[in-house]
Amino acid sequence: MKHLFDLNTEEKICWIFGAGSFFGLYTRPKPGDLVIAADGGMDRLRALGLKPDLLIGDFDSMKEPADTAGSDTMKLSKTKDLSDSAAALALGRERGYRLFYLYGCTGGRIDHTLASVQDLAGLAAAGLQGYLFDDHMAVTAIAGAETAGVLEFLPDMRGMISVFSHSDCCEGVREDGLKYTVAEHRLTNTFPLGLSNEFTKLPGSVRVGKGVLVIAFELPEREEMN
Repeated sequence: MKHLFDLNTEEKICWIFGAGSFFGLYTRPKPGDLVIAADGGMDRLRALGLKPDLLIGDFDSMKEPADTAGSDTMKLSKTKDLSDSAAALALGRERGYRLFYLYGCTGGRIDHTLASVQDLAGLAAAGLQGYLFDDHMAVTAIAGAETAGVLEFLPDMRGMISVFSHSDCCEGVREDGLKYTVAEHRLTNTFPLGLSNEFTKLPGSVRVGKGVLVIAFELPEREEMN
């Protein structure tokens, strides 16, 4: 499965806002997108002047709001297998979305951040794509199976890019158009050999033949910090 990282994509996006660290938007939702507030993520959306299409959560990080006119609300049990953001992802998948942007799903408790990375891996394994946005960086995942997983980058990307094996082992890892070219390499999840490559002024790409590969990369400067 091939994916292109493009903040100006015309593909419909499912946006999920959690209650974690938030550093500003790179783009804003457009018509046809689905915006989901996961519990305390509602506060982020209020600050942005955005109204979610759906509010979901067990309301352990905020009081259940009364002013949700125009938004559907789904209250979850406090005893559940899924986090609020994972439940939001499941709803987005049920509604047919294939591209997911996660904001406010890092920081605070490191276990929640790790859970978000696992959510990305789950999307990749299902042939979907998710991006977890943090301060000047994004994290995503690609999966290789019968066909290689590929993530392509436009030539305007700058800064660092790192890759990590989420599976026990990733085979056939390639990095092209970057400072250090990697050809058909093998990575494991016990040694961070894929740390710190760099974008150049060329189109770049990362490929994996087998396994789930997590990719962290620097983002362009935000045009807005709201």
